[in-house]
Amino acid sequence: MDQEHHLIDSAGSPKPRRILRKGTHSCAECKRRKVRCFFDNSTDAVCVGCQRRGTPCIGQEFIDIPGPNHGEDERIVAGLNRVERMLEKITRKFFSDFTGTQQNKSISQPFLPRQAAEAQTVWQDGQDSADDEGHDLVNGDITGAAEVAARDAVAKVNASDFILSKHLDTCRALHAAFPSQQDVDTLLGTGRATIFLQALCNPYNELFTDGNVLSSTILSVLPDVTAHPVVLARKLLQLSLAIQQLDSSFDRSVLRLPLGPRDAMERYVNLASSMVTCHDDLLDSLEGLECLIYEGVYLVNCGNLRRALLCLRRACTLAQFMGVHRKSTYVAIKKHDPATRVTAEFTWAHIVFLERYLSLLLGMPTSITGVRFASGDKTEGETWTQWLEKVQIDMFEHIISRNQSGDFDFAVTQKIDLDLNNIANTIPTHWWIPMKVHQRMTEIEIMAEVISGQSQIIHYNLLTLLHLPFLLRNPTDHRFDSSKTTCTYASREVLTRFITFRSIVTVVFCCRFVDFCAFTAALTLLLSHLNRHGQNSGWMPTHQRLGDRALIERTVETLDDLNRLNNDHLSMETAKLTRKLLNLEAESAKGGQAYSCTVVQEDQIHDMEERNHHFYLKIPYFGVLKLLESSHVALTLPLDAPSTMLAQLQQHPLAEDEQRPSTHDPITQGENEQQGLFDLHMPDIMADIDEWAFQGVDTAFFDSLMSGVAANQGGWDGHW
Repeated sequence: MDQEHHLIDSAGSPKPRRILRKGTHSCAECKRRKVRCFFDNSTDAVCVGCQRRGTPCIGQEFIDIPGPNHGEDERIVAGLNRVERMLEKITRKFFSDFTGTQQNKSISQPFLPRQAAEAQTVWQDGQDSADDEGHDLVNGDITGAAEVAARDAVAKVNASDFILSKHLDTCRALHAAFPSQQDVDTLLGTGRATIFLQALCNPYNELFTDGNVLSSTILSVLPDVTAHPVVLARKLLQLSLAIQQLDSSFDRSVLRLPLGPRDAMERYVNLASSMVTCHDDLLDSLEGLECLIYEGVYLVNCGNLRRALLCLRRACTLAQFMGVHRKSTYVAIKKHDPATRVTAEFTWAHIVFLERYLSLLLGMPTSITGVRFASGDKTEGETWTQWLEKVQIDMFEHIISRNQSGDFDFAVTQKIDLDLNNIANTIPTHWWIPMKVHQRMTEIEIMAEVISGQSQIIHYNLLTLLHLPFLLRNPTDHRFDSSKTTCTYASREVLTRFITFRSIVTVVFCCRFVDFCAFTAALTLLLSHLNRHGQNSGWMPTHQRLGDRALIERTVETLDDLNRLNNDHLSMETAKLTRKLLNLEAESAKGGQAYSCTVVQEDQIHDMEERNHHFYLKIPYFGVLKLLESSHVALTLPLDAPSTMLAQLQQHPLAEDEQRPSTHDPITQGENEQQGLFDLHMPDIMADIDEWAFQGVDTAFFDSLMSGVAANQGGWDGHW
């Protein structure tokens, strides 16, 4: 017969090709499942359903009609009869056990969906070594759609459809929390959400260079109620991050959520956290690590750095239990969803990146020591941002180790500074251009710019933190002038890039690290000027002051805009504190008097003489800092239990003809009295951003600043 109408099998017997009805376009697998078959793009070779399931996409016309093979009829019929009998037994046992479970909650029986039960029956039957026919049934020559269906059914049992009865209520509660499919499509199809989620657990070169990005259509597919709890929790966390990434201009009225977007976001995270991510036994998979990264990034974006650090340290430990920290992974990591597209190596690196950087910002030791990620030169296909992040992971540990030693060895500092300089010189000059976008750029291209912009800011923040302990060292000791210059230079670079960054990315829930970097940079510049006035400090020219003030005032305006658009507590508190320091610096410059710092007892605040301008800064878990016009002040030991941060400026009324910059916040005498009488309590160590805006970044900043002075003078009995 004509070859266009017949296929020849391995034995040479003709097999007729299946004749399709006119208008039939579904692939064989979608036809078997009775689901809609569609393609994301007209040029795709695999439909959306087969991409999600990880199954071959084969047209119905290519599925063979098996020819007669009388020699196997008896064996197949016997096998099918045996499967039917076993299915009947399992069904009877399931319903009897289910009834017993309803009467006695202490009895725990497995819940198996129909397809999973059938597949498990065949699988168990094939494992019975005493039954040769059952073994042949599974491992025999099964072709075409039967092979695809069998392989997919067994994969579903091993992946997501086998749920123990103890997780039934969890799965139902998680699944019931899903919004409508229309809302999911809107959330994941709007703005940067799709590429943002994938950039957290996938190499940048695959996304931004190769263009291997899953579409929002695929990410919007909701898992079934029979999926593993971690798969359901992952979708809720993805939706929470998607809500975080909504632009302020987005019309939220198009959503049909039962709660407001922010309330829904918090509910999704609370459900995923309380039902899944707090249970270690549910997280032993790639999806488990993915969930912890999502939760950690969500908390960082909210500004809750301390809770985020706890979450990411759990992720570090679980990842090590799975063996992903080894250079060579010899066993495959468990996956509950065949569609999971997460790179274990990149996921491990990103977890450690977040854990170490948070530890550095909060002044804590890292939980992952002695692990190196930089491998020398950039590999082929690797993006510069991807390479820089791996190098920064190692630099985080070097600075943390230096800080934790307590002596702030200047030779070690110079070595780290040299390494950072070599790293910067390795990257092409054009990469260091501040972030800029244009209207013709796609969301993927914009996200690549956003990640690069954040990496630049973090690089300069590392320079600031590295040299911060030497900023207020004795001005007559010129050994540290280079550190002081580098520290202030890096702070200017942070603020310049921060202003550009936040003029483009106005959602504070995206790349929250840059806001804490700006806070540190503004404090560094202002304190350096306060300490310089009235002294002959050759390392900072006097002409630099006006440019620095203009830069800081523009930063305050940016923070005000962020607070107005996002109702953001961190932006508001940073702007408030920066304004007060700007006022103090203006007074210091006018009188030509340098300011010094001391750590005082809290009950001494009201006993201080008020003839000078005083500035009190109450820092949780550190002490009460007092800035005053003096060149020699004794430093006392920090307190163990001060109150929460409070910036209080006590000063004489200013002259009526004094002109204040527009960004300044005038403080009246009544406000001063009210602040002086206000009694605040220590925030909880896990307080969120609304109770403790700076989350301990302020504590780490001043601890490094003051410890550097103490190390220079052999103890706390000194001044700066």
